[in-house]
Amino acid sequence: MLFNARWTKSQISWAIAYAYTAYVALGAVPPFKGASIFSVTAASGLLVLLYFFHSYANLRLKTASKFFVIAATVSFIWEFIGVTTGIPFGQYSYTTSLSPALGPVPLFIPLLWCALGYFCMEASDYYIMAAGLMVSLDLSFDPVFSSSLHLWTWQSQGQYFGVPLSNFFGWFLASLTFFAIFFLATKRRTRSSNYAVAFYYLFGLDNVIGDLASGSVWLAVASFIIFTITTLIIFFVNGERWRKLLGVSPSPSVN
Repeated sequence: MLFNARWTKSQISWAIAYAYTAYVALGAVPPFKGASIFSVTAASGLLVLLYFFHSYANLRLKTASKFFVIAATVSFIWEFIGVTTGIPFGQYSYTTSLSPALGPVPLFIPLLWCALGYFCMEASDYYIMAAGLMVSLDLSFDPVFSSSLHLWTWQSQGQYFGVPLSNFFGWFLASLTFFAIFFLATKRRTRSSNYAVAFYYLFGLDNVIGDLASGSVWLAVASFIIFTITTLIIFFVNGERWRKLLGVSPSPSVN
């Protein structure tokens, strides 16, 4: 047989994840662009639902729950500090588009951190790599979300398409914080799969399409380069993945 007709739970969950990336891509092009079902609000909400489904389907209940609690709590604390002090992200504030909020932080924001963090973690062989993948995503969507969609505003124009460079340091620090706490709480070592890496890259291309749809051609070019290079780095870090992808058996050891 050319394929196994019996899909595993993991394969089914990744197939659903790939369908989500197709949905996001469609929402950026006519005639679907502008339809409420393809809005940023709908797409973001579905991403969070996908995260809950995927994490609880593939991680143990206790492990998935720990990640949710840790990531949501830590990201909220960092966001609260960031909005009130400007540290470490830079001076910014959220608009009413993301209401309701708890203090200055919309309740949806920690959920988005959880969703992005989970999928970046699943695509990484190391937690520090997962934090880097979080930054690569933010490099693509933050300029659009703040300037075109006005979900949050920066008090002053930054160096990267209007976003201050400190924001990306903040993303790395916040992500690495909850990844580190999650590891200490679970002792779970992250181990990516080709399914997860493919989802990361497809989701990255969704952001590239979104950048193009918003008229940010140079941001789209930068995003494409960033996602492509980052994905190649994931493969180079784990040489075994190349062999599995190409169907090459490892060389036998010589005594």
